[in-house]
Amino acid sequence: MADLKKLRDDTLAAVERGAGGQLCYNRILDDTARGIYAPMIEVLFALAPEMMSRKIAEANVQQGFVLDTSLRIAGDVRAPRILCVGSHEDTACVSMKALGYDVTEIDPVANYDLNAFCELPTTGAASYDLVFSTSVIEHVRDDEEFVRQIGWLLAPGGAGVLTCDYNDAYTPGDAIPGEDYRFYTQRDFRERLLPQVPDCALVDSPQWDCGAPDFVYHGCRYTFATIVFRKRP
Repeated sequence: MADLKKLRDDTLAAVERGAGGQLCYNRILDDTARGIYAPMIEVLFALAPEMMSRKIAEANVQQGFVLDTSLRIAGDVRAPRILCVGSHEDTACVSMKALGYDVTEIDPVANYDLNAFCELPTTGAASYDLVFSTSVIEHVRDDEEFVRQIGWLLAPGGAGVLTCDYNDAYTPGDAIPGEDYRFYTQRDFRERLLPQVPDCALVDSPQWDCGAPDFVYHGCRYTFATIVFRKRP
């Protein structure tokens, strides 16, 4: 356990140095971010090697960001209550558990989607200090309800950490991967999603400008973005 703590602490410090001591939590996950989160991606390979071998290398920045951010948030809470939404094949979730965190996992492949989980009699409001979800929301038809439910699950002071497929130039009707309902834009974040959680606020000033998306999948060019918000005390 001491070795795992040192691995975690050393990697968090390495990411901090890579970001010049100025980490941004609401951001684009582009090649610059891939460099910043390279130490955390190495940890993912160390803790979940088989699963990581199946991933698209350029997309691993999302899991690197989620693991790093989740560790920072969880590290500020004694015995944090953590929920992973979309845990199937989520290397950040596997790594959090390997590092000693107790994580509740939900995924329609294994048990529940978020809507079904929220309807369980055993699920209560304000139950979690951290809810994270890696590249799930673009696959959800009712994304506004998805965000509302995450807000409902968060305890006061708790944080939601999400990544998504993003292209700020996207308009409905543009080509997207077949498994997506949409790409996200700043307007989606500001005008549709954040108003669904009026008792929450972004943890920092967003840096969502992206003039040149650098990821290509199924013939579609886009990038990844993050949205990290905290429930007000």
